[in-house]
Amino acid sequence: MWGYAAALWALIFAAFHVVWATGWYVGLNPETARIAFAKTPFFVYDLVVAGICVFAVPVALALAMPWGHRLPRRLVGLFAWTGTGLLVLRSVASVIQGIYLIGTRQFPVEIQGLWELWFYLGAILFSLATLRFWHRPVPLGAAEQIVGPERGERPSQLD
Repeated sequence: MWGYAAALWALIFAAFHVVWATGWYVGLNPETARIAFAKTPFFVYDLVVAGICVFAVPVALALAMPWGHRLPRRLVGLFAWTGTGLLVLRSVASVIQGIYLIGTRQFPVEIQGLWELWFYLGAILFSLATLRFWHRPVPLGAAEQIVGPERGERPSQLD
């Protein structure tokens, strides 16, 4: 379930980034966004983030769907943990910044704050999906069934 929710989150966020890159600044301060997107590095950054979000959709689905269990576990784990780590890092930085701004009485209450909640949601969804995937039992492959699951240990022929 968490993998499906994380995939939907990534798909929605990818769509927003593409929409913003086309010049429609829904959910953003239009004047600030217009100035930011006029700069080529920010525009490129936005498109890279959109690409990362698109890549995150099948990664999240691999965490939840049966076909994901047939992929190399470490590779899926690498992508999932990397994405989760980035989202958690971004969320923790946001919380620290928010505490600082509240402490200095500079905290702006505007629509931008909703995007912080969106990052928290993504961090939670990807964390739960990745943890569930990583802690699931790994089925034995054909070689492990013959040789044994522990360091080449052979099953007893006398049983």
